[in-house]
Amino acid sequence: MNLRPETLSRVTTTLVNKGLLERKGKEIALASNPAAESFKRLYFARRASPFSILFADKRVDLLSKIENKQKRVEVLEKETAIPRKTIYRYLKGFLYLGVVKRSKKGRAFLFSFNYIIWKDLKDFVTTLIEYQALRLIPREALLIKSYGESVLFKSLRLQDATSTSFSAYEDYGIELVLRDNYYTLPKRELSIQEIFIHSLDSAQELSQKLFCILFYLKNKDELKGVDHTMTKSILAVLRGEQIKGYPTLEDIEDRTELYGIEF
Repeated sequence: MNLRPETLSRVTTTLVNKGLLERKGKEIALASNPAAESFKRLYFARRASPFSILFADKRVDLLSKIENKQKRVEVLEKETAIPRKTIYRYLKGFLYLGVVKRSKKGRAFLFSFNYIIWKDLKDFVTTLIEYQALRLIPREALLIKSYGESVLFKSLRLQDATSTSFSAYEDYGIELVLRDNYYTLPKRELSIQEIFIHSLDSAQELSQKLFCILFYLKNKDELKGVDHTMTKSILAVLRGEQIKGYPTLEDIEDRTELYGIEF
């Protein structure tokens, strides 16, 4: 491979930590897990591809956030916490390889993933991100979402993790009877905004969306600046609009009295 021993050792350790390689005594082998199998399929299909360009540094994190929906660099910067200059450098390489597509809207450039040519690459990135997230959570827990550096999950059992989402509402005056416990790892102090976003990402049932709205109303000053795909629907419901899958204004008013929320 024409690599210096220290470089080879560093690369190997990185791939072991990502779950793609495993050590067997003094030997290194491809790991036996979905992420490694997905990479094997990608490699055999595209042996001549410059994987060093595709996967070096934080490129996988960026690729995981580029979807069918076109995004501006500012959005990608916010989602990945990768510096804007670095994102532009990564995108230049992706554009050269045809991995991403670029269009222009007004004065802004928008970027989207080229699924037609590189679907197998996207499949690998998605599988790798999910596998890495699953390695962080307890075996009996259910992954809700991976945020790159942290994960959100729920469990029937108590876990050695930081309570969040609906499980943290009690600390802010909203007591709930829950079937599941909601957690995040790694353990850390959470802001009220993070707890709210975790609950939005956890909310699948109508009743859970009602909890989110109550939490928003009780802490509106701190939460009014939160940017999430659900906030637009929540604000529409609070204006009296009927949104499919969301509680009605009457449902909300009934519960605000119970929790002493001014509405």
